[in-house]
Amino acid sequence: MHRPGEYWSQFDLGNDFDASTLSVIAELDPTAVDGVVEDVLSMFRVSLEPLLDRLEQLRAGHAVLDIRFEAHKLSSAAGQIGALRLARACKAISGYFAARRPPMPETVDPELDALLTDVLTEIVRVDRRLRSLLSQ
Repeated sequence: MHRPGEYWSQFDLGNDFDASTLSVIAELDPTAVDGVVEDVLSMFRVSLEPLLDRLEQLRAGHAVLDIRFEAHKLSSAAGQIGALRLARACKAISGYFAARRPPMPETVDPELDALLTDVLTEIVRVDRRLRSLLSQ
């Protein structure tokens, strides 16, 4: 836990998070007494493992529309907490679908598979960084 008003620097956050985005959340708790930033990041981190499992299941089941939906939701949530690389990886999946004309693909083709691998990699990276940050 940090002292009142103290948050992580961009160096602490690495490339996984954007300090300026987190500072917006920090404005909700300027003294850091209530631990709002930590609580928000903890809730996000807890959601990552089940999401990782779900995306793997969707990939195996070729549930491409569900993959699209999950990537869209995750993109928004990741962007709001400053996990910008993860948000960009998710937006790449949205772009993949936007470039397709109906009907939508029925299986996970190599391009979608590669994009999904990028998202899964970023989820693991963000989870590791959050575990490190939240244990300080």
